[in-house]
Amino acid sequence: MPSVDEIIAIKQRVEEQFLNAPGVTGVDVGYKEVGGERTGQIAIRVHVAAKTDAVPDDQRVPGEIDGVPTDVLERRYELQVLTQQVVDVAPQVDTTHYATLQGGISMGPSRVVNGSIFAGTLGAIVIDHATNQHAALTNFHVACVDSTFSIGDRMVQPSRIDTGVVPTDEFGSLVRETLSANVDGAVISIDPGRSSQCQIADIGLVRGTTAATLGMAVRKRGRTTLLTHGTVDGLSFSVNIDYGDGIGVKTLTNQVSIAADTASNPLFSDHGDSGSVIVNDSGFVVGLLFAGAGTSTLANPIAAVLSELNISICVGKTIVKDIKDGRKDLIKDKEVAKDLSKDKEIRKDLVLDNKPLKDLRDGLTKIPDIPGPGPVEQGPGPVEPQPGGQASLAQRLAAVESRLSELTGFIGQELRPDLAGSAYSGEPQLSDAEVTQLRAELQKQVDDAVTAKAELDAPYA
Repeated sequence: MPSVDEIIAIKQRVEEQFLNAPGVTGVDVGYKEVGGERTGQIAIRVHVAAKTDAVPDDQRVPGEIDGVPTDVLERRYELQVLTQQVVDVAPQVDTTHYATLQGGISMGPSRVVNGSIFAGTLGAIVIDHATNQHAALTNFHVACVDSTFSIGDRMVQPSRIDTGVVPTDEFGSLVRETLSANVDGAVISIDPGRSSQCQIADIGLVRGTTAATLGMAVRKRGRTTLLTHGTVDGLSFSVNIDYGDGIGVKTLTNQVSIAADTASNPLFSDHGDSGSVIVNDSGFVVGLLFAGAGTSTLANPIAAVLSELNISICVGKTIVKDIKDGRKDLIKDKEVAKDLSKDKEIRKDLVLDNKPLKDLRDGLTKIPDIPGPGPVEQGPGPVEPQPGGQASLAQRLAAVESRLSELTGFIGQELRPDLAGSAYSGEPQLSDAEVTQLRAELQKQVDDAVTAKAELDAPYA
């Protein structure tokens, strides 16, 4: 059996012929279904609006393609935004007015479009690379609605459908959008004085981003169905979606398909959940929800979203503690490191503050000069100059170790080397020139640390 990547390559080679056929809504690679139940077999899946036997022979899906089994699923995908006539406004599921903006909550445009108002979900708090400020992430079709939008359009939380009032509940403006072959997204600025937090309601702090994989357990929190659970059941999804008047049908490729965990919730998403971010069990974002069909939901892969919108995910502060505590096992994804490097608040938490740097400098300047030959007793702690004697290298290193022990906010004790038991223990005494060189090297390391701190404190370009 070919690998998933090999099956995706085969699917990409043949998908155009299926996407152009009448009634086909999408093509992906995912788990084959038998009698409505998912199997463990991976197949090329063709999604149709309605199954029928009245299909010409040249349009029928073969039983297999290049040795890969196929499947035909009945699914008609729609954007998961909620539309309501202004005269029919009635509160829906999550009508909370959040003092602190966060992911998973109701939002919508302030404007009325063709007599209707719209509701979607604020997916997550992000870092806008153009301003290095917090911003809100949602879908293009939530914030822009159609082709009549303008940059600067105001947004309200909760949405006007959910009792949001214009202009009282406005929180920001549309600053960037994309509706491409891969991403349906928009970035909303956050007004000065409006607080935000890098977490998702009912889920918790965001830990970063990662790629979706088949079988991955995921969650989302949206305005309509709130917290739901599901499984990644399809990759490399190419789907035809109708964006309505002024835009028409768009084909999005390389999407992610989510199947609802029906034992926990009947649906993974519904109208009003558009814009939610989808996270794995560890709190890493994998996608941006934009469409659905019954128990199936579609999402943009998060890497494409971040790239096209020039943003990074705002990471919750507990990840900083994990780094300080040396829990490197929690940071395995390159996107996580990128997210950390672009959040100024987090970068400040990860560098030395001025006092430990000063203490380290003081520790180095207290390493004694060498007045002359002669043995001295080794002992713990800082070393004072010994008249007529010479401090051993072990003592000098002990002085530095003593100073390093005060940097509890920078390097955890479990990560520090035992300098007293280093390879230098028991070695012959260094010459004056060698000690001078050692001192110079240590001083350079401190200078480099100071330079690094200055660079990290500078605004991200």
